Amino acid sequence: MYYNNVGVSELEIPLEKSLVIYISQCTNNCLNCHTPYMKEKYGDLLNKYFREIYLVYKNYITCVCFMGEGLNNQKTKEEFKKYCDIIHNDHKLTALYSGRDCLIEDWMEIFDYVKIGSYKEKYGPLTKKTTNQRLYKKINNQYKDITYLFWR
Repeated sequence: MYYNNVGVSELEIPLEKSLVIYISQCTNNCLNCHTPYMKEKYGDLLNKYFREIYLVYKNYITCVCFMGEGLNNQKTKEEFKKYCDIIHNDHKLTALYSGRDCLIEDWMEIFDYVKIGSYKEKYGPLTKKTTNQRLYKKINNQYKDITYLFWR
């Protein structure tokens, strides 16, 4: 799995300060994609730098948000599980921005938050009530749609 950027944001997950890790090799092909370079194998191997990145930010965050799934294969899923275990051991939350038009899949249940749905310009982003995208939070092992928290 390759990543190309990291940063801290309070905008991606409501009420959380998130370390955001941008995963490349996106396979979604959304029309009018705002980051088309993310489709490429771009950046460095995350498994080489994850611990170092996480240690730099862990005292300043409450959540780690992975922006994208990369190739979404078995190896990627196992890698996400490894990262989520490290993060959860520190009592931090995890999030996945899938970007695919799908339901929450079994393998995604390792995350505390899951965003699904491709960006469709005519429906707008998460901040619009018309959006097709949804953000779910795991509460008592059930995912609850919390997209409305973006609609201030």
